[in-house]
Amino acid sequence: MKTFNIKKILVPTDFSQTAGNALDQAIQIAKVNKASIKLLHVITPVYVTTSNSLIAGGGDAFYRKLKSNASDELKKMAKQIKKISNVVVDYKAKFGAVDDVICSMAEQEKFDIIVMGTHGTSGVKEFFAGSNAYKVVNHSDCPVLTIQKKGGKQGLKNIVLPIRLEITSRQKVDYAIQIARMFDSTIFIAGYTDDKNKSKQFKVKQYVAQVEKYLDKQNIKYKSICIFADNFTKEILTHAKKNKADLIMVMKKHDFSLDQVVKGAYSEQFVNHSTIPVLSVPVYTNPDMLTHGTYLLGDVPF
Repeated sequence: MKTFNIKKILVPTDFSQTAGNALDQAIQIAKVNKASIKLLHVITPVYVTTSNSLIAGGGDAFYRKLKSNASDELKKMAKQIKKISNVVVDYKAKFGAVDDVICSMAEQEKFDIIVMGTHGTSGVKEFFAGSNAYKVVNHSDCPVLTIQKKGGKQGLKNIVLPIRLEITSRQKVDYAIQIARMFDSTIFIAGYTDDKNKSKQFKVKQYVAQVEKYLDKQNIKYKSICIFADNFTKEILTHAKKNKADLIMVMKKHDFSLDQVVKGAYSEQFVNHSTIPVLSVPVYTNPDMLTHGTYLLGDVPF
């Protein structure tokens, strides 16, 4: 089993309500795991040059004042969290591009998870820009939990776990198991394919059965379903809402599909559109890091 020990949590904040929702969830996770939190606020200074191009900098007095004010606010937040929740909290305000600073800090300081808010995007904005949250998901080497709306006080009790045909899909199983242990959760396995081929559908059923067998061995509560339909994101979101899910597990990258070319990567679609928290798990290509070794490489059972 690949261990998912959460001891250091990075929480980027822009001081919005959405960021506050993410912080509330991070505090829950920190308390359960006896983990520490680091608050991060990123300021991206922008200047207009004579050629009308935009450049970033941090030397201007105005931006130094912004950074000082942000540090003061972070200090207040850290003090309040420690007082109310008894969680160790550090903080930092930095200049730079939001996603670059977050991912760089996560890597350099070896954070186990990033928990951040996302305002979501849609339409033209989504296609051309995307959210800062998805940029972090796309570049981070650690799992990223993105949150739009305020979660329930009970924690992540219902976890939706999509299982697809692609080789890496089941790498997230161990992550789901360990979160389930943290919150005594039920895992809702959702086998999925849009392939009309009966043999491919049968293989999805086999994969779901493998996961069921493994969860039985780990004494994890679960329910399962197989979904054969055309729109992966839509079907999983519908299934998650129907089962009052508190978390959807997705892989950061998926096998190529035309649908992703048109609408963006599946992980991007979930981050941008899901009002349910989404945990995006990086794909591990090093065989030594693959969950349960051979079963991920094909049809070998657990």
